[in-house]
Amino acid sequence: MTKMKPLDVSYERCHELLEICEPSPLRLEEESGLKNKVTRCGRAKAGDWAGCVWEGKRCGKIRKDWRVAIDGKIYSASRIIYFMHHGVDPYPKEVDHEDRNSLNNAIYNLRLGDRVLQVQNQRTRSDNTSGVKGVSWHKQRSKWRARITVENKEKHLGLYATFKEAAAARNAAVRKYWPEEAWEANLIDLESIKELTVSK
Repeated sequence: MTKMKPLDVSYERCHELLEICEPSPLRLEEESGLKNKVTRCGRAKAGDWAGCVWEGKRCGKIRKDWRVAIDGKIYSASRIIYFMHHGVDPYPKEVDHEDRNSLNNAIYNLRLGDRVLQVQNQRTRSDNTSGVKGVSWHKQRSKWRARITVENKEKHLGLYATFKEAAAARNAAVRKYWPEEAWEANLIDLESIKELTVSK
């Protein structure tokens, strides 16, 4: 992953070349959230959606996002949109997608966050058997295990007889170790979960 740097393009230049247009929720792989104001490089015609979808590995997972070229340099489209809308370069923070869809560059979906927030705002892993982030079955001990990542290190929160107890421990750790803006995506609704049983 490349190191984050301040934008090397002016607010005025962005607005000279591009305009913000809300993408359709059904066409996020075709609509970047930016349209060309002028024809550039022959292929980028005025009125067309700007940029292309880039796909790469980030934090061990395949991630897609929109990239846009301005004066020979490549930028994240979400970062340019945030800059054009707010008039402020997000640096040193990153632009996070609130709905966790990295292709959804609608203004309402973009917020500032750091690397920690981005990692915390991820979906439940595909290999998670409990359906809840940070809670899994410990087969050797026949108990539920609660864990949380703090400063890129996994922290063991204990083993519990019931799934609900492990989920409650995870919630307490989220509130203790993570910023409040990460709570909504990570707190477990204890009232709605059913007690899970595992065949031993």
